[in-house]
Amino acid sequence: MAFFRKKKKDKDLVEINTADRIIMEQLKNDDDEYITALAKQMINGAPLILNFEALHIDRANKAIAFISGVVYAIDGHIVEINETTYLFGNQKLYDDGTVETWLKANLN
Repeated sequence: MAFFRKKKKDKDLVEINTADRIIMEQLKNDDDEYITALAKQMINGAPLILNFEALHIDRANKAIAFISGVVYAIDGHIVEINETTYLFGNQKLYDDGTVETWLKANLN
């Protein structure tokens, strides 16, 4: 004889728009732990808008290379906003259309 349990109803999941998860940072250092933490947030769905203006060129290139490698590994997207600011996101960056709307509204 088998015992069957009533399935618990799934709680209503609240879906957060991708644009609401955007993390904007002006990088002031290229600390490995800090950059890795940002990359993990991007992997988990939070788009990153990073400004590298305050970093020395070599440190900025190091951070850009690392984040770009992560983006490549997850088939993500990179958008140059200007020569010192970039948008990095995972493969689902544009799926809900909110990031593109946010960019048009806030950067034009």
